[in-house]
Amino acid sequence: MGQKISLKEKKDIKLLVDGHVFDGFHQGSRTFLKGIYSNFDAEKYNIRIFFAANNLDNLKKEFKGKKGIEFVKLKFTNKYLRLAYEIPSLIQKLNIDFAHFNYFLPLVLNKHCKYIVTIHDVLFLDFPQFFPKTYYLKNKWLFGWAAKKADLVNTVSEYSKSRIVENFKLEKKAVTVLPNAIEEDFFLNNDKGLDQKYIQNKYGIPDFLLYVSRIEPRKNHIVLLKAFHQLKLWEKGIELVFLGKKAIDDKELDRYFELVQRESGNRIHHLEIVDWSDLKRFYNAALISCYPSLCEGFGIPPLESAALKTPTICSNQTAMNEFSFFGKNHIDPQDIKTMKDAILQTLENVGSPGLETHLEDLRSTIKRKYNWSISADILGKSIKMEALKK
Repeated sequence: MGQKISLKEKKDIKLLVDGHVFDGFHQGSRTFLKGIYSNFDAEKYNIRIFFAANNLDNLKKEFKGKKGIEFVKLKFTNKYLRLAYEIPSLIQKLNIDFAHFNYFLPLVLNKHCKYIVTIHDVLFLDFPQFFPKTYYLKNKWLFGWAAKKADLVNTVSEYSKSRIVENFKLEKKAVTVLPNAIEEDFFLNNDKGLDQKYIQNKYGIPDFLLYVSRIEPRKNHIVLLKAFHQLKLWEKGIELVFLGKKAIDDKELDRYFELVQRESGNRIHHLEIVDWSDLKRFYNAALISCYPSLCEGFGIPPLESAALKTPTICSNQTAMNEFSFFGKNHIDPQDIKTMKDAILQTLENVGSPGLETHLEDLRSTIKRKYNWSISADILGKSIKMEALKK
């Protein structure tokens, strides 16, 4: 653990953030960092923020107009070189007081720096069947080492906090929850009709069900695919969209996908990646957004779709158990009958005054409960308190 140093006399606290996730495609840890630091009041906490990444254009775009952030270009794209050499060198060169990482810490720690690690989940320890064995073996030690060595450990849900504490035996160490939240533009009243026309004109997709997620077995795409197949929704003019990169092979899903694709006449669409504005249009245009994942450390997509007032069906497992506000659409994702019933009932209610009222109430609940400014303030206070320790 970093040496407990007093920063009372220092004018500024220098905070380095490992922002390499902004070099690649959108993922949960990227959304987290953008949400936290876009809303972080650096002046209030007297903190000078340095964001390090390879692609500074991406960083500048994501944090456009945000004061209190300086950008530092990384030379290496290899994560081992970054953690073993480049980041430690930056910490020393810039005289960094705190360094913030997702999941991993450098293996060599600077005694004059304090370390923050955000571990979003430890699902691979509780559900090893969904992860490659090499991932389990490597990350069990690396995550545990980071959790034990970091001065500040945080995560995104009460569920993840409990699993981190138990798996790494951190009963005597504070783990702070910084809940994920939704960007403000998801709460804008975007015209659904216009977005539906946009998606149809650009992608050739009319009415559709949507699942936004990486494709891997734990995401449970197959239950939605089976429900779509058994209900023969294409006969009602409804298609199915999977939006997300293929992360882990799922041979059962691949076989079933081909079967349903043939029977439905190519009414299933898999788009690996779309730009941010089109992602929001897909959410807004969908008849129903579905999220039948079996396990999550948090689960942002169902909150994003609900914030746009799109009817949403969400799993009630693991961290998503906290999303009880989905009511009847908060379902067991392993029960295909429940999934089919939820889809049919929601389709029957589309456009009804009762559903519209429910969607407006749901949006208000999410906006109040999940707020990046609150999470950023929690982080700022924890850094300031840690800085004052001797």
